[in-house]
Amino acid sequence: MATVGVIGAGIAGLAAAYRLQDHGLSVEVLEASDAVGGVIRSEQHEGFLVEHGPNSLRSSAPALEHIVQDLGLDAERVWANDTADTRYVVRDGAPTPLPRSLGAFLSTDLFSTRAKVRLLAEPFIGRADAAEESVAAFTRRRLGPEVLRYAVAPFVGGVFAGAPDDLSVQHAFERLARLEDEYGSLFVGALRRALSGSDDDTTDVPSGLFSFRNGLQTLPLALHDALGAAVVLHAPVAAARHDGSQWQVRVSPPDAPEHTRTFDALLCTAPLHRLEQMDLETPVDLSPLVDVHYPPLSVLALGYPRDAVAHPLDGFGALVPPVEDDLNVLGTIFSSTLFPGRAPDGHVLLTTFVGGARAPQHATPNPDALQSLVTADLKRLLGVEGSPVFRRHIHWPHAIPQYTLGYERVKGALDALEQTHPRLAFGGNYRQGVSVGDALTSGLDAAERLCDQFEATTPEADRRKRPS
Repeated sequence: MATVGVIGAGIAGLAAAYRLQDHGLSVEVLEASDAVGGVIRSEQHEGFLVEHGPNSLRSSAPALEHIVQDLGLDAERVWANDTADTRYVVRDGAPTPLPRSLGAFLSTDLFSTRAKVRLLAEPFIGRADAAEESVAAFTRRRLGPEVLRYAVAPFVGGVFAGAPDDLSVQHAFERLARLEDEYGSLFVGALRRALSGSDDDTTDVPSGLFSFRNGLQTLPLALHDALGAAVVLHAPVAAARHDGSQWQVRVSPPDAPEHTRTFDALLCTAPLHRLEQMDLETPVDLSPLVDVHYPPLSVLALGYPRDAVAHPLDGFGALVPPVEDDLNVLGTIFSSTLFPGRAPDGHVLLTTFVGGARAPQHATPNPDALQSLVTADLKRLLGVEGSPVFRRHIHWPHAIPQYTLGYERVKGALDALEQTHPRLAFGGNYRQGVSVGDALTSGLDAAERLCDQFEATTPEADRRKRPS
């Protein structure tokens, strides 16, 4: 039986291992830390449920949905509150609902009359001359500067913890770029796809936000249970090389002797910033990969009595645009509104994000300093009074990979590695998108590429014996 080593037990690595095992391959997952899931971590304390990283999943990703069903997790799923469809964006220091319909757009105070007229002209805007454009330049050209400031920029901060001037629209928001390429207009393209049912997000599964009763970590824990002893914790990979027939992987456990493990194939899902610590023997230039920026991000979850917060908290949360520069936070999720069971009765949970590419200096590992900064903003934005009754601080020194201008070099280096080395594949949130669904799909796709290679070199008689 062929053997595959998987580096990293985040959602991409676990999904990849699950798929490889399903194809009848022997799999071993090497995880450097003491837990699976990567940035997906859920913690329950004092009746509060805190997410360390992502807070929700979207069921429109078919690969994600299939795994949820296959693992029997549907009964554990909880759907987002209907009010979560409302997203607030701060303008002039006040949270303002982002319009969700044409009527709401025409009446909203979030955009000026000039901005509304400018937006209606979008179908008549010509294409860019440049092959690659920043998210900021793309938005400014197609939708106008005000939409950039009060819609796209805060959204980019919420998804990437990034800056729209730095990110490539072709890579960070590929679907938007494709709409312009195919239809010459975002509005026309979206309408035509909706009418034809050809949108990439259209599936046979419900579309909406969900989590699980005990938090998002339910998913990686279920994958871990399915994989069993195939997952090895405290197993950081120090080096990997191909000897002409197999992959030799050197593992350096913190409390055990260094040793080498041998595999027929290797699938790497470790974050790109870890590649500098891993001696990967290759003629391929790795500089585009190790240069990918992962800005720091701090998360502060605060619990309050319900009557300590003046705002109705009737939405997903509030995003703060960079133009509102007298505020320090990127945004706040109304966690106890979003899903049930996130706070004790009579209390609310607010999860606030600070730092990112916009303000890395604020992403402090000091919880007291962070609380001082966050509570000052929450008082202004949401009318929060008094001291929190619960606090949980999470600091990510390397949070989310930035799909910056020139990101084609990163994807090119990954492609070159896979083409240069036999039975090597890469997957993770740096390849096909930063969402949980994107990362999971990337891991599955990497697994399929390896399976195809094994299939191509397996005699016909042996292929008939393999499970489908």
